[in-house]
Amino acid sequence: MDYAISVIVPIYNAQKWLHRCINSILHQPFFSFELILVNDGSSDECGVICEDYAAKDTRIKVIHKPNVGVSSAKNTGIEAATGKYIAFIDPDDEISELYFVKLYAVAEEHHCDAVIGGYQTVPTNRLKPPAFKLQTLMNGKDLVLSSTYVHSNNDLCFVWKNLYSRNLLQQNKIRFHEKIAVGEDTIFNLEALLRSERVIAIPDPLYFYTVNNPDSIMSSPYKPLLESSLQLQYTIRKRLSDHWGLLQNDHYRKDMANYYLKSIYRMLVNNLKNNPAGSKKSDLARIVHYDMFKDSAKEIGFFYKCNNLKEYIYYLALKYKFYSLIYDIEFHPPRSASYKA
Repeated sequence: MDYAISVIVPIYNAQKWLHRCINSILHQPFFSFELILVNDGSSDECGVICEDYAAKDTRIKVIHKPNVGVSSAKNTGIEAATGKYIAFIDPDDEISELYFVKLYAVAEEHHCDAVIGGYQTVPTNRLKPPAFKLQTLMNGKDLVLSSTYVHSNNDLCFVWKNLYSRNLLQQNKIRFHEKIAVGEDTIFNLEALLRSERVIAIPDPLYFYTVNNPDSIMSSPYKPLLESSLQLQYTIRKRLSDHWGLLQNDHYRKDMANYYLKSIYRMLVNNLKNNPAGSKKSDLARIVHYDMFKDSAKEIGFFYKCNNLKEYIYYLALKYKFYSLIYDIEFHPPRSASYKA
């Protein structure tokens, strides 16, 4: 059977959420899809749950594989997909009844390479429409540049709210980078969108994103692969941005620098603080010397936007790599001090 959409769900130890997720996919007023459940070496009952669903619905395909990571699981799903379009859904999330209907209708009407939708957080109920220019057919580069804060607003961070042409992915050999364990969606989106000639963003919140899952990778206080993942992600993000001429755009370049200085730097420092093996000055020095922060501080120069003088002094310490001072601030702060990089 020729399916309109291949739905890929990468699964690892998500039995608490999996029934809810699969039921939301199956209970749709849209029938022409195959559901590819990729069990990435789960040690709980996920494999059994997947097989139970597959026994009841011929549209469901289950793939069991050793645990390698979410990027590998998604790539396995892409290789198995036969639909005209591909969608990715996380196993701890749900979708609206109109998820397939709306995304597919827009894709078909405008012959799109990709369609980008909005989402709603669960249980906090925050509505997050795309920050791109909406309801306008454009090429992927123009779409990316239509968001003033494409990096700091995390507009490239998620694949699960989008629909992609399978031909686009296959012809351009677009896959998830398996050495990136955190933030793999950003690079995938950049590669897919920048090779897209016809893209539309719509405001509809069609995806329900669970933000309180204590078992998710991002909820873990310490992520051993965070540094290597973000280093590689930066290298590829910069290379792609340069190749496609995005770095010639002032707001894109400066937003990227601010994003790394304010968000990624803080993420890495907090990860360092939560290292169960403890942290040393040399660990912080390693982070401070990463290209992502050196390049970003060079781009911002002395025009760093901050809330107070202490924060600006902290930024200067980072810019000029006074990591001994930074280490004392982070790990031995004065009682009343409040620093925010």
